[in-house]
Amino acid sequence: MALCNPSELDGFDAERALDAARSSVGDSLRVCIEYDAERFTTLYADGTLLELYGDEEMMLEQFAEVHSYVHVDFTERDLFEDLFYGAGDVRAFVTYMEHTTAVRCVTGEFGLFLGLDPDAAVTPVVEAVERVLADG
Repeated sequence: MALCNPSELDGFDAERALDAARSSVGDSLRVCIEYDAERFTTLYADGTLLELYGDEEMMLEQFAEVHSYVHVDFTERDLFEDLFYGAGDVRAFVTYMEHTTAVRCVTGEFGLFLGLDPDAAVTPVVEAVERVLADG
């Protein structure tokens, strides 16, 4: 059984971005979390992820710990945009790990974290989410 919650952040349409991501990668999407510097909302977590953590409370505790480092996304975005003259805006960060691919799409002061299966195609999902984020 999956966990699904409504968006709580104003500023971008995270639920539509989740739908776009899900349409792009299907069952390879394990988790989708909207975030800003102050808070986060788990929009979606699949049954496999819930099973891994044992219960929702334990999973959310882990997510809160990860969120305590979210300022790095916005700092790193600013750093790369300043250092790489003419390269344009930072749109996403991707981290490839043994059992997951973590994708963090950033826009303004908001982000969308997507946890994918390690073999999922990343570029299509980033592009799908970007189209939604560009719409505002």
